[in-house]
Amino acid sequence: MLLIYNLIIGEKPKQYFDDVIANRITSNLNIQYEILHLEGQIPKLDNFTHLLLTGSELSASKKNENDDYINFIISHFVNNNKAILGICYGHQMLVKFLEGNQKCRKAEFPEIGWRNISIESNFLFSMIKNPIAICSHYDEVFDLSSDFKIIASTNKCQIQAIQYKNFPIWGIQFHPEMQFSDGSKMISKHLEKFPEDNKFYFNEISNESEVLQNQKIFDNFFNTKAGKKY
Repeated sequence: MLLIYNLIIGEKPKQYFDDVIANRITSNLNIQYEILHLEGQIPKLDNFTHLLLTGSELSASKKNENDDYINFIISHFVNNNKAILGICYGHQMLVKFLEGNQKCRKAEFPEIGWRNISIESNFLFSMIKNPIAICSHYDEVFDLSSDFKIIASTNKCQIQAIQYKNFPIWGIQFHPEMQFSDGSKMISKHLEKFPEDNKFYFNEISNESEVLQNQKIFDNFFNTKAGKKY
């Protein structure tokens, strides 16, 4: 069973993830899931085999009041050799738990928009070729130990995805959950609200169908088993 820890703060995007994205990313497999929010009561974690940590408007480069709750949940999955996939803020919080707070910083050059992602051969990227995905981040992880494999990058962000040792524990800086319409809408709204971020804007997509394959990242993740090496 999958636990989705929805770390989004804004009520409308949080609800959109619950109602639309959660259903979409689990649709290819018969996997049950439960959604937990930051303000929610933590369920019995022994019931879950997989953890998905979402993005958030929060900044991982500084301490937040919810950090202890997030670390408590991550620690259960890590200590019990269960599968974890962190996205954007979730990726950064996962690395901070595993490596320490000093491994997340403000990015010298934030990325906003559609980016070509350079990937390495890895189980998580099985059946993925030349991916393009939404990036939307001000923070980044850096200078990781040899416990981590860097499996994706861009020219502005050296660590776009990691795997911890050879466990089913991954973090992704970009947003594979965003398909063309909702990803484009998210970026458009962001740039309307923060027009100064146009200097960080990328539009490297040529065809909206290029984004469809990103669903395989979730299929691959959900197909992992606790305790198995990948």
